[in-house]
Amino acid sequence: MTVRLLKALATIVATCALLPTVSWAQDYPAKQPIQLIVGFPPGGPTDIVGRVIGEALSKQLNQSVVVVNKGGAGGTVAAGFVAKQKPDGYTLMLDVESVKTRAPAIFKSLPFDSIKDFSPIAKMAKQRVLVVVNPSTPVSNVKELIAYAKANPEKLNFGGTHAASSHIGGALFNLLNGVNMTFVSYPGGAQPITDLIGGVVQVGFFTESTVAQHVKAGKLKALAVAANERSTQFPQLPTLKEAGAAAMDISPWFALTAPAGTPQPIIDRLSAAAKAITEDKGFAERLVTIGAVPIIGSTPESYTKESTDDIVYWKKFVVEAKFPLAE
Repeated sequence: MTVRLLKALATIVATCALLPTVSWAQDYPAKQPIQLIVGFPPGGPTDIVGRVIGEALSKQLNQSVVVVNKGGAGGTVAAGFVAKQKPDGYTLMLDVESVKTRAPAIFKSLPFDSIKDFSPIAKMAKQRVLVVVNPSTPVSNVKELIAYAKANPEKLNFGGTHAASSHIGGALFNLLNGVNMTFVSYPGGAQPITDLIGGVVQVGFFTESTVAQHVKAGKLKALAVAANERSTQFPQLPTLKEAGAAAMDISPWFALTAPAGTPQPIIDRLSAAAKAITEDKGFAERLVTIGAVPIIGSTPESYTKESTDDIVYWKKFVVEAKFPLAE
C-alpha cells in the first residue's frame, strides 16, 4: 500500500469521525430546550437579568430556554455544577464578574477554574453601582466624603455582603482614595440598604436597581457613579473620576458561558445570537427597566482577555487592601 493511499485513507477516516459532531452542531439547538443556570436565588437582580437574557436567547434560537436557579456560595456552586456538565450547548451559565474574576482572587479554593473550565460566549449586560449616603451624613459630594472620611477615620461605616460589589466597592474606594471607612457585614438581602436609610450605616455602594427608588424618594443621597460612564437614569450624577476621586469601575456584568469543550460551531451559533441580542433596541429597552445596559461588541476572545486581566487586578487588590479571603 502506497504512502499516498495511506494518507488518503487516514483523511477519510478522520472526516467520517467528525461527521456526527458536525451534523449535530449544525442542527443545534433543535434537539431539546436549553438550560440557563443562574447561581443566585429567584427574584434577585441576577435572576431578573438572567430571565431577560434567557427570553431574548430563546427568540434568537427559536428554542425554549429554561432558567434554573442554583444558588450558593456567591454563585460558585452553580459554576462548579456547570463546569462538570456535558459540553453540548444545552447547559449554559449566566456568568457574573464576581464568580469569573473576583472569586479566583477572594476564595481560598474553588471547585473549578474560571477560565479553563468554560467556553466563553459573550458579555451581555451590566448594571452600574451608585455611591450613596444617608441624607444626614454631612457631605454633599464625593470630595467632601473623602475629606470627612480622612478627618474622621473609621467613623463612617459602609454595609454590604462579604465579597459582593457592596463590599468590594467600599474596600476599593478606601484603598484608592486613602481613607478608612469601616465595613459592616450582612448575610445578604435588603437589610444593608434598610440600615443605610435608617442611619445605622452612613455609606453604601449599591446597584442602581436596588437604590434608585430610594434616591428618587429622597431617602438616600446619590453622590456618584462607580463606573467609567454616567448613568442614563441619573445623568446628572458624575462618575467618581469626574467627581474628583480615583477612577473606579465596579459595574456588575452578566455573560453567557458554556462548559469547556463545547464544539466551536455551537459557540459560533451562540455568539452570533448574543451579538444580535445586544444590538437589539428592544433588549436595551428591557434592560433599562431593571437598571442595566447592554454590552455591545463582546466576543469569546475579548471576554476571555478581559476576564484574565481582571483576575490579575483583583489578586493584586486582595494583597494591597489586605482583603479577607473567603472559605
